Formats: sequence, structure tokens, C-alpha cells
Amino acid sequence: MKKQSKMFENFPIWSIIIFNIVSFSVYFAGIYILYLIMPLISLLFLVYIIYNEMSVYRHGCASCYYYGKLCAFGRGKVAKMFMKKGNPKKFSEKGVSMKDFIPSMLVSIIPILAGIYLLIQSFNLIILLLIAWPVVVWLFFNPLMYGEYACIHCKQARICCPVCEYFKKKEKKKK
Repeated sequence: MKKQSKMFENFPIWSIIIFNIVSFSVYFAGIYILYLIMPLISLLFLVYIIYNEMSVYRHGCASCYYYGKLCAFGRGKVAKMFMKKGNPKKFSEKGVSMKDFIPSMLVSIIPILAGIYLLIQSFNLIILLLIAWPVVVWLFFNPLMYGEYACIHCKQARICCPVCEYFKKKEKKKK
């Protein structure tokens, strides 16, 4: 029998700090790469990042168990500052598919494509490292942070989390 993981009422501050450092580093890498192409594009990209983050807060965090609390990413506390509490029942009933992840994936894909464009123009090791970073985050950090830490200690995941359910289904298909 598999041992139940400890559920956190509020996640430790260290997880919030690590997650946000990694997230912001991906955002800043993208903004910098796009700035090298055209400053206005980097500004538009920043607006897109903010819009994307607000969508996550509005459609997820506002209805999550951790609304007003410290989830693994600190978003529950932030959501309470900007959003009214949503309906947890609607949140639990919401389905998630791969298309729901596209806006978040674009935060990495756009700078990667822009960085490749810059590398074609003139090779630069820093640009290469900056476009590699989001790939490292998606392939290694996110599975660790979500799959091995956040989701297994999350009370919302035990109640019903559409994102967690989506990845559980994907994991079962692999086996």
C-alpha cells in the first residue's frame, strides 16, 4: 500500500521562492530575447505574460482550495488580493485538455523561436543558453515541481484538480 503524502494547509515559503525564481527567469529570458529583436515586441510579450497569468488566477486560483492561502506557488494569496473567490464546484467540474496549456507553452515557445532567429543571424552563446533554459524548465523542473512535490502535497489535488487529473490520465496511459 502506498503511503499517503502529507497535505499542506500552506506550502513552505521555500517552494514559493524557488518556483517564482524559475518562472520569472523564463519570463525575463523571453523578454530579453524579444527585446533584442525589437523593444516593442518585448513589451507586447510582457503584456501577454501578465494576461496569461491573470487568466490562471481568474480561472483556477480564485476557485482553488488554496485561495487566500499559500499554495506551492504562492498564487492563492495573490489571487485573493486581485480576485473575488470563485466557485470551487465549477473549478472541480472543469475539464482540461492539451489546448488549455497552449497559452502557457507560448510563453516559452515564442522566445525559443525568436532566439533561433537571432542565432541564425549571428551565433551567440548567451542566446543559446537563454533559449535552452525554458526547455530545461519544461522537461526537468516542471515535472519535478508539479509531479514530485506540489501535486502530491496539495489538498486541492485530493479534492479534485482538473490539471492534476489531466496529468494522472496521461501517466496511466504511459503505463
